[in-house]
Amino acid sequence: MFNQRKNKRFTYKPRFQDSDEKESKDDFETKWNKAKENNKRRGNIFTSLPALIIMLVSLFVLMYILEGYIK
Repeated sequence: MFNQRKNKRFTYKPRFQDSDEKESKDDFETKWNKAKENNKRRGNIFTSLPALIIMLVSLFVLMYILEGYIK
């Protein structure tokens, strides 16, 4: 009367699931990693931090020099 129902176990296998799934996943990952390597943006020399700092310092030096001409 108080027996609990047991969980039913099914041996369901999807139609398209094969052992090739792991190989295709690995193949996809290798293709994805190769695509990511090819699409990396190459840093422009003018947008690098040292180049920007040098430009900023040279701008201040130029402003100082031109300020001397105004006075």
